[in-house]
Amino acid sequence: MVKAGSGQFAFVDPPTVLYKFVDKEEHAQDLVERGTLLLGTLQRYRNLEGFDPARGDAGEGRFTITLQSAQPESITADNAPWYLKEQVAGVGLPIFSHGGQLNAVGTYPDSFIFCTSYLRAADLVKRYGPYCVKIHHVVGFFAALSRHLTDGLGIASTMQFGMLGWCQYDGRSTKASSVSDVVERPAVPFAKMPDKSGELEVRAVWYPANPPPLPVIVTCSELTAFCSRVQ
Repeated sequence: MVKAGSGQFAFVDPPTVLYKFVDKEEHAQDLVERGTLLLGTLQRYRNLEGFDPARGDAGEGRFTITLQSAQPESITADNAPWYLKEQVAGVGLPIFSHGGQLNAVGTYPDSFIFCTSYLRAADLVKRYGPYCVKIHHVVGFFAALSRHLTDGLGIASTMQFGMLGWCQYDGRSTKASSVSDVVERPAVPFAKMPDKSGELEVRAVWYPANPPPLPVIVTCSELTAFCSRVQ
């Protein structure tokens, strides 16, 4: 965790370098010369699914936990697992499960997102664009960007910290056979489908100061010290 202006930013096992692929050369130049980049949102990438299959992903920021009891059991406010407590509280009565299934679908709040890759590979060039920017000082780059989003522009929350982390390619669902099964809270904004595992994506996520967030072009001159073009 580092201090980023009046907010904080967390790094989970940050790599030493990252790569950003873009489809237009002027976008790469804008980043290394002026610190200009497009900051997307989870909702934007959900909406891109239909016409940009490389960047679009209808499941971004969503996760499903299915409870299919192996034997009859009563689910009360006291014994309900964390992912069902809200549903049980909403019903106001115990739920009797006898072999059916209950689905709890969690959606991460729409947030700002900036995606990069640990790899510089030919298939990523084909998929995301032939122009590449190398972020050669990862902590410096994202600490400066986070500081600019919170203090400079006021669009990222200072109450909830931003985070950089590796995407996890285990899918977006899990199952439990009993309320007593331990189900870990998933890192929802970093959950990707296994067929994308070759990308080794590393992404940064920020809560918006005033929801809902909208995609925005950001210019932060500090970023130029931490990135360079890759030919």
